[in-house]
Amino acid sequence: MASAASHPYVMAIDAGTSALKAVLFDARGRVLARAERRLHHRSPRPGWAEADPEDWWRALVRVVAELREKGHLLKHVAALGLTGQMHAAVLLDERAHPVRPAILWLDRRAESETDELQARLGLPPYQLNSTYTLPKLLWLKRHEPEALARTYTLLWPKDYLRHRLAPARVTDMTEAAGAGLLDWTRREWSRERLTLVGLSAHVLPKLRTPSDIVGPIRPDAARRLGLSSLVRIIVGAGDVIALLGAAPPQAGRLTCSLGSSAMLALPLAPGQTIVDPAHRLYIYPFLVRPLLNGVLSNGGAALMWISRTLFGQDTPLAVAVQAGLATLPGAESLLFLPFLAGERCPYWNDRLRGGFYGLTASHTRGHMVRAVMEGVAFSVRRLVEIAEELGATVREIALAGGGAAVDGWPQIFADVCQRPVLRFTTTDTVTRPLFAYCMTALDANVTFDAALTATFTNPPTYLEPRIHMAPIYDALYHRHRRMADFLNEMERGT
Repeated sequence: MASAASHPYVMAIDAGTSALKAVLFDARGRVLARAERRLHHRSPRPGWAEADPEDWWRALVRVVAELREKGHLLKHVAALGLTGQMHAAVLLDERAHPVRPAILWLDRRAESETDELQARLGLPPYQLNSTYTLPKLLWLKRHEPEALARTYTLLWPKDYLRHRLAPARVTDMTEAAGAGLLDWTRREWSRERLTLVGLSAHVLPKLRTPSDIVGPIRPDAARRLGLSSLVRIIVGAGDVIALLGAAPPQAGRLTCSLGSSAMLALPLAPGQTIVDPAHRLYIYPFLVRPLLNGVLSNGGAALMWISRTLFGQDTPLAVAVQAGLATLPGAESLLFLPFLAGERCPYWNDRLRGGFYGLTASHTRGHMVRAVMEGVAFSVRRLVEIAEELGATVREIALAGGGAAVDGWPQIFADVCQRPVLRFTTTDTVTRPLFAYCMTALDANVTFDAALTATFTNPPTYLEPRIHMAPIYDALYHRHRRMADFLNEMERGT
């Protein structure tokens, strides 16, 4: 441990939906190396999405080996933290083997179970919707009861991988809340909800804080990965921590982490209280500070979809984007509703579907790509307006994640929302907070905010909204909003 103390590294692992990434930091927050392995999920039926947890472990082993092959002495890793996609329950038997493939967050098989649970429990939609674990457990009770009967432990992706590294059965409140199994008021497991799906409380892991240390590392895992036997493994948190790592938090700065979906967060001032009776936005209380929060089901995923569909799987995304940017703003009045997987904020409606409106024979592939980029920006503007309606102030938007790296898209957000946009193009949105949690675990004198701020080594690009674009986008936005509201009412049968 002496070498780790003199040259400490921190390893952050992100088990996402489409890739598993490992990022190696030095003690000052600088990135030393990255490695990534693509992940794939299966769709046995339309609307289903499953993955084999063993694939995540194999990917973790490979990315760590890649870091080792780059010449980094992983014996210097003093702390290791994990994050990853949320809501995907990993059911383990008594031997800690997966009982069945994990049902992922984007799986929509449990819509009717969600409606039934909502009618019974009366929870706000941000505490229970069809992306969460609880409805899918109810689906399993009805369709695969033998899987639940064999379940000894219930974990989530990052917890499963950490369990392969260290034997403790633990999770944190972000995962418990994202499962629909946490009592938000008491901050305890809601065991009565678990009984609704036929599981007993013994399957639940212990609740710990993200910076708590578990361990020690399993000797076989240390040998296989080339890590010190004294490495400190922390509990970590779900990928909702992207709300912290997308940009340094500031008053009036709305952070938008634009990945496959889009997560938006606005720090609240001390003592500030915001309540939305309609639950269009909500307060997220399980990170280092309370945040006014919103989630869009489709962000970058919509752009990837239109690129693959119109330009082919093998065509780089940049080709489709350039075709879109070559068309005039407003896409000749073509509108796109980005509800390819239903929508969460502000509608909380799984039955919403996406589509184009206004197509004519004069529209090209480029117009359709531009309409998709603008449609996602219109959805973000809607949440900005709701936040201000509730009494919050949004002075600027910090855009991060993979979508921020798409040239031209951040300017569209600035023009649509008529707010300055700070473009953070690094891809370490979720691993930065992990570094901060690890550093607080290593040194009690280090604050989370100080460690997090140290990781922002490159200034963002600052984009001003173009005032002359406001009339163009105002008209289209209000039309887009009226159409979305109408479709939401229609799909709800109201």
